[in-house]
Amino acid sequence: MSLDMYVYVENIDDSFIPLWITKLNQFDMKCEIHPDFSFNNQSGFLPFKIKFHDSKHQDMLNEEFRTGFEFDIDDFDFDSEIEKIKPKQNFFEKILNRKLSKVCFASPEIDQKLKRCKKVLYFRWGSSDSFELRMALLGSATLSVLTNGVCYDPQGDIWYDNSTIIEEALNGVLEYETALQPDKLVLYKFEEWL
Repeated sequence: MSLDMYVYVENIDDSFIPLWITKLNQFDMKCEIHPDFSFNNQSGFLPFKIKFHDSKHQDMLNEEFRTGFEFDIDDFDFDSEIEKIKPKQNFFEKILNRKLSKVCFASPEIDQKLKRCKKVLYFRWGSSDSFELRMALLGSATLSVLTNGVCYDPQGDIWYDNSTIIEEALNGVLEYETALQPDKLVLYKFEEWL
């Protein structure tokens, strides 16, 4: 089973990479992104190397680990998406020249933000290692804030507010990692970039 987060952005380019990594490194870890990564051609698994500064799990300290998540970028056209969900007039509504009610993609407030967005970033993760959740949640939250984007959790149908999203993501990550029993940790030591 995999989980998803979507981040809608106006634009994204490689100038965001160092800002993104700097922000991620504020969460009691040092992380590096694959050296060949570019927002211009990313599709599929995005690897990271991480080393923890602090953790309740001693096995997580003083080692470098390999982790990541599935990361894809696609075009986003708000007007086209609205057309897809807009109800069609039936025969009688056309004859009576009735106007259809206005349709929202999310809500009037969020739709105003989405109208300026041209790309959607897809973050997908599973449980193949214990850090995928950390990197996907913190990665999506920080990119949403850095790009002034809009973050969406399709599992819970939740549209996040950028003023609280990083704190919420960090709390979720720490709660998950604290709950992991040491014998349930799935860790992959970093050896080299694949």
